[in-house]
Amino acid sequence: MSFSATDAAFEGFRVVRRRPVVALAWGLTYLLLYLVMFGLGADKWAALMAAGEALEQSANPSMADFQALGPVYASAFALAAPAGLVIGAVLSAAVARAVLRPEETRWGYLRLGMDEVRVLVVTLAVAVIVGLSSGVAMTVVGAAIGFGAASGQPLLILLGVLLIFAAFALVVWLAVKFSLAVPMTVDRRKIVILESFSATKGHFWALLGMAVIAVVMSLIVSILGMIIGAATDLATGGVQSLSRYADLGLGQILARAWPALLVSSIVNAFLSALQLAVLYAPFSAAWQAIRTSRGR
Repeated sequence: MSFSATDAAFEGFRVVRRRPVVALAWGLTYLLLYLVMFGLGADKWAALMAAGEALEQSANPSMADFQALGPVYASAFALAAPAGLVIGAVLSAAVARAVLRPEETRWGYLRLGMDEVRVLVVTLAVAVIVGLSSGVAMTVVGAAIGFGAASGQPLLILLGVLLIFAAFALVVWLAVKFSLAVPMTVDRRKIVILESFSATKGHFWALLGMAVIAVVMSLIVSILGMIIGAATDLATGGVQSLSRYADLGLGQILARAWPALLVSSIVNAFLSALQLAVLYAPFSAAWQAIRTSRGR
């Protein structure tokens, strides 16, 4: 027996409606991430934005210009990536806990314990598996298209195009098959990766439909965020104003741009919290329904 994709897709809104305080708790957690990211790395983000603007204004950018962005990106994300992974694990576990163990309401379902460690391990493992699989698939696609173009044979070029769709389908299939790994990990209090494959058996299309609905809902939240963000950017200059301070030190940038950074961080933090609930809670609701149908 399958679960209701449409019912599960709106679980994020139900979580926030049942306990509105979770939106505040999760928003403050995101705010902490943004404050750390900008408070310790505003100079790196300023350099990245300035480099991006220079590239956009270039009439004929060369490959060397694009390659020069690599170290700038790496510098900007060196701090954001580790902090984002940790905060992401904490918040992902909180969303799953809110659905699967709703009685554990303390601290807005936020914890820092073994659940979060296990979720971090599962998240990294799934990212590596999907990333490597998609990388291999795209390498094959690139080789096929390159060979077809070199040989001038239309059928080989057509085969390369079909392989692009096949690679995309592979990534979507893997994402759906691994989509219950985090909820199952939180629910069972042990690392669950490959068991997600068996749990999704017979539910692939329902899970995919649910994910599409959740993404659409998330896009609506994003549009709301863009409207609010546009208004606040008019008042403060927005994060994009950092590019004008690329030649200054961290302290000087913070002294001049802190209103824009703070307002932008607050707006994005609470919108991100709502998006988190909208995107992640449905998969926990789906696992809960599948588990119940199995009599577990």
